[in-house]
Amino acid sequence: LATDESVAERAVAALTRKNKSRRYIESQLRKRHLPVPKVDREIELDSARTLVERKFGPAAELNFEEKCKAQRFLAYRGFDSQTIQR
Repeated sequence: LATDESVAERAVAALTRKNKSRRYIESQLRKRHLPVPKVDREIELDSARTLVERKFGPAAELNFEEKCKAQRFLAYRGFDSQTIQR
């Protein structure tokens, strides 16, 4: 039988591959009554960048209006303000 920690780690890995936010991952683990492991900030930042580039294009080429849209998009997806600003 798998332990709760190993099930939680596999769930975190799967949701991270899908570029889900830390907040979303934590809520999914809590729904399943699993322990919430620490999530790496760099992985969170990489997920946010991947989502922005996939939806809006390279971040360096975004104008002010597109950056605002990207910030709202990430906030809606559950990313924290520190990650969004970076």
